[in-house]
Amino acid sequence: MKRFISVIMLMIMALCLCSCEKEMTPIYADDINDGTYNIEVKSSSSMFKIIDCELTVSGEKMTAVMTLSGTGYEKLFLGTREEADNASNNQFSYFTETDEGKYCYKIPVEALDKKISCAGFSIRKQKWYDRTLVFKADTLPDGALKFNPVPVIIIITAALLVISAAMIIIARCVKKRGK
Repeated sequence: MKRFISVIMLMIMALCLCSCEKEMTPIYADDINDGTYNIEVKSSSSMFKIIDCELTVSGEKMTAVMTLSGTGYEKLFLGTREEADNASNNQFSYFTETDEGKYCYKIPVEALDKKISCAGFSIRKQKWYDRTLVFKADTLPDGALKFNPVPVIIIITAALLVISAAMIIIARCVKKRGK
């Protein structure tokens, strides 16, 4: 009986760990209320540090104005450096300069919590560098996201599993005492 209880408890713990592990699930514009929000952006490179980002959601579209810490990139391209080499000028996002001398770029955003390929063109080296960006949904302010029932469903399912396992354990204990 102790072995059975141990196995059940291990299964419950494994289920809880699996359901609590945070996976990146893309968040699209139709999951976010229209508005403009400050949001954090994770970059794959310390040489491409985003110090500020303003996300604008309107209808089914999102755009971001990203401010970089430095002034080393002339333009950005959403895609790889190989794709950027074959792209036309109207596909690039060129910088605008802030009053503080920082470079800002306006780009479309397909989804939050999704890896996005981005190539930056170095002014000094005159070549493209591949970067990966992730716009972090968990940095949106409260009320920005529309209701998402998935976490509620996961919690209810986990609770039902725990209750079911407890009922099985109790029934077996009661049955064993009756013998």
